[in-house]
Amino acid sequence: MKKLLHTVTLAALVGASPIALAEKDCLLEGTVERNGSGAEQSTMVKIHSVKRYDESSRCRVRRDQKMEFKLPHDERLQSAPEGSEVKYRYRSDDDGSSTELLSVDA
Repeated sequence: MKKLLHTVTLAALVGASPIALAEKDCLLEGTVERNGSGAEQSTMVKIHSVKRYDESSRCRVRRDQKMEFKLPHDERLQSAPEGSEVKYRYRSDDDGSSTELLSVDA
């Protein structure tokens, strides 16, 4: 009986692991950059740090791994001066990804 229970538990853990590995919950830190001038000026963020959002989060990003996502429109970012520090929360799972602006420090 014990052997059967151990096998079932192990199979459940192995079966669940791909789901857990697919999730990301990261804190992205970056700097506001501007290109162009006048009406054609574009606002970008150069990310310089990626780490776990909190102690229980998963955030596995290799140094050579490319992460592509569109930043949500936020007036705080548009009005922030160039060089401002920003923080985003990036979450990704099997259903897609989301990015939320947490703070802008001018």
